[in-house]
Amino acid sequence: MMHANSCNMVCAAETSASPSVLPASAESSSNFSSEYTDCTKKILLAGIALERFSLNYRLEAAKQPKFRQIRYFLCQEAGAAGGLVFEATGADQFGKGRRSPLKLDKGALRAALATTMTTSIVAAGSSGLELTSNIVRAYKNEKNGYDSHSATKFVSAHLKLIDDLLLKRETLVAQNDNGHGYSRAVAEGQMLHSLRSSFVNEYAIFNADTRSYMLYQNMFYFLNASYNTVGAIAADVAYRAVSRPHLNGTANILFITSGALAMVTPILTTTAEKYMRGHSYASIEKQLHATKFDPAEFEIKCKEMASLDHSTDGTMMPSFPVTDRMAIYTASNTLFEKQLESETKVIHKFEKVALQTSVLGPVIGATLMTQGILGTNGYYKYPLRPRRQIAQFYYGSVVGTVGTGAATVANAVSLLQTLSYEHKLTKENLMPRQLIQKRLQHLAEIEKTVTAL
Repeated sequence: MMHANSCNMVCAAETSASPSVLPASAESSSNFSSEYTDCTKKILLAGIALERFSLNYRLEAAKQPKFRQIRYFLCQEAGAAGGLVFEATGADQFGKGRRSPLKLDKGALRAALATTMTTSIVAAGSSGLELTSNIVRAYKNEKNGYDSHSATKFVSAHLKLIDDLLLKRETLVAQNDNGHGYSRAVAEGQMLHSLRSSFVNEYAIFNADTRSYMLYQNMFYFLNASYNTVGAIAADVAYRAVSRPHLNGTANILFITSGALAMVTPILTTTAEKYMRGHSYASIEKQLHATKFDPAEFEIKCKEMASLDHSTDGTMMPSFPVTDRMAIYTASNTLFEKQLESETKVIHKFEKVALQTSVLGPVIGATLMTQGILGTNGYYKYPLRPRRQIAQFYYGSVVGTVGTGAATVANAVSLLQTLSYEHKLTKENLMPRQLIQKRLQHLAEIEKTVTAL
């Protein structure tokens, strides 16, 4: 596999290194320079392999199936529109029925209920399809080494290699504490330690973001499939209740259940996502023995190292300019992560269907639950007073029309916003995948420079 090959290459290179020699003459100075450069080169190459893996991990683990966005929005829009058809028909028919029950058109009610039952099944099926797709994707990622466990194992192995090389380098530098460029070598060592912290920090962020979003997504798909399934069953029972009124109580209780599930789904998924992000980040830091990486402090170290007098260091220690370049790459990482996080956050915000949002989701769910409560109240409170009972059904349908209408409009707006924003980002080469690809290209250029040492 790609990861194992990278690790083996660096490990093999390390084994071929010569033992440390104290430079006491021109010949020993040459040996020191060679060993020092070789050791630093291996550290940088291991770091580059780690950085490349982190970027590819983010790219692969967060990849979404082709056409998911369109097909899922269309299916969820069908579910919302089907619900709106029933609510509007119910408001019309129950509005007539509350004045004269004989004017109620049972055929129209059955047709509307059949429509919402069908579209609820479509919406539930679409969530089931996407959940299954994520499970298959997770299996493929595991085979390719891009699941969280395999990825952390790979990163841990490379960090151990880097730590061993850093220790070897420190020993070599300590043996030359009176030699030319000692202060510069110490500064470079501090920089390499900071780079190590940066690699861990970036992987921890990517891992936490990926795991938390996948949990959020899978949890929503499961709950969405659940309440749409309950909604479809409720519509089926209500369909039969048109001819057998004794089923109205059961139908409305099912509507309450479906609405309640829809109402709490955004709250549950958002809470689970936040918990998973914090938990994953802390877990990775603990497993990889991470030290705090402070971007501001890192920039100060970069300036301090640049300010040292190293006019002749390039002949004896040619790794210095390369470390500088790697440091500049890492310093730009803060901006890269902020930009990546910003664009990803906006895309995730726009791509949510109405019932996923923390603002609209609970409100829409509450309207559907209220409809069920009004219907249940009417059925059990006024069993022998059909006008009063139908009046409660009418009020419920009016409330339900508001909720399903909001969902239908919000879904359409969300889809248009997402397509427009992604089109704009694609033209400007600012889509998350494009940002990562540019980062990988930059890394490949640095790798060529390091390899040439």
